[in-house]
Amino acid sequence: MITKRKKYIPFLLAAIALVLALGFVFKVGEKYKKDISLTDERELKVNLEAGFGNIRIERGTSSKIIALDIDADLKGDLTQYIDYSNRDETGYLNINTSDILIKESRKKKHSIHLSGFEDNDWTMKFTDAVPISFDIELGMGKGNIDLTGLMVKDLNISTGASSVTLRFDEPNPSSIENMTIETGLSKFKGYGLCNANFEHLKFEGGVGSYILDFSGRLDKEVDVDIEVGLGSVTIYVPDETGTKVYYEKSWVASIDLPKDFDEEEEDNYFSSNYYNTSGRINMHIEAGLGSVTIKRK
Repeated sequence: MITKRKKYIPFLLAAIALVLALGFVFKVGEKYKKDISLTDERELKVNLEAGFGNIRIERGTSSKIIALDIDADLKGDLTQYIDYSNRDETGYLNINTSDILIKESRKKKHSIHLSGFEDNDWTMKFTDAVPISFDIELGMGKGNIDLTGLMVKDLNISTGASSVTLRFDEPNPSSIENMTIETGLSKFKGYGLCNANFEHLKFEGGVGSYILDFSGRLDKEVDVDIEVGLGSVTIYVPDETGTKVYYEKSWVASIDLPKDFDEEEEDNYFSSNYYNTSGRINMHIEAGLGSVTIKRK
């Protein structure tokens, strides 16, 4: 009599053979560490591309430009993923967390590369000693971007099918002239955005749900442009912040405003404290088939 376990052995062997023939990849990630020490740099420019995986950015130690902890299935040496140079006291750091995997997948024309079954976790801790310009592109995965305590000079974030959280829990010692956030089919949550110390913020949302929390220190007048396609955005504005909202009425989109907002001009809504506070936000909102909710906190 054949036991159930022995009965399924041929099917199991056949499945394994099929997997190997098709070129599926199931690998457990390995752990890597890399530090880059600060020398005479007065400024840092960071370009980060992450096709898939989990990215975490946070404050590190002053003496290290970056301290990296990686749990990933890397196909090559770390130098193929991380490039750094110091030119005229400006550091240029380029990180691509998955470029090698994509290239190898294209070479194997008859293979199927299931990258989702591999670990690809990158934790990046940056120095707080010099101003940093961030240019971040995230594809599929999760991003936890905590810029609290860093000197952020410039910030551009672009995301695809991902879930991203951005935090400024303390005032940014540097100022950002133009801050840009573009999202696709994603979830995005931004907290303490006024702590970013920006002059102008542009947010573009495609299909997804978004939270924009403008809490934080604001003692000047700033501009915010928000565009939402087929999605919903909830905007939190502190009670003490004066706010003007331009929103063109449409039957396919809706906006929900706090009670202290009045339509003083056509499609222009002013909070009751707009004219008697130093911290003011001028907000221009466009929504396709989406919904917009503004709340006080």
